[in-house]
Amino acid sequence: IYFGFHFVENYKKNEVEKWKLEAAVKEAELRALKSQMNPHFIFNCLNNLRGLIIEDPERAQTVVTQLASILRYSLQAGDTETVTLEEELQTVSDYLALEAVRLEERLQVKMDIDPASLKIPVPAMLVQTLVENGIKYGVATLPKGGEISLKSQVNASTLKIQVTN
Repeated sequence: IYFGFHFVENYKKNEVEKWKLEAAVKEAELRALKSQMNPHFIFNCLNNLRGLIIEDPERAQTVVTQLASILRYSLQAGDTETVTLEEELQTVSDYLALEAVRLEERLQVKMDIDPASLKIPVPAMLVQTLVENGIKYGVATLPKGGEISLKSQVNASTLKIQVTN
């Protein structure tokens, strides 16, 4: 009985340690995802900005503000696990505006956001990353471009976010 009891106790301790380790790995992966800001995106923004400074100085100022907003959000995302969907969508809107400078009429955006979903917490940079991938691997690869569609809805207290390209 003594050995059986200690075997079960050790098994439970090992199981708890295993779950703690897995949680730590997932947390590290989430932190790494949050800290990623695609250098190619920043490079493109700066190149586009260089052209806008001469062509359209007011728009260049707007682009600088949007880029600064995204960079600030990206830095703050490393310190927090969740943000409201509304905060995340503001960053997505800034991101889409910056990509529209590069892709011009090749990028079409359609948003259908349920107002009830705006205050729901989501992982920081989650939606932005999905939209970025939709543009990078979908819209930008097509000669005629395409559409990014973003939809949110709440059903039975479950948030559903759909990003399509």
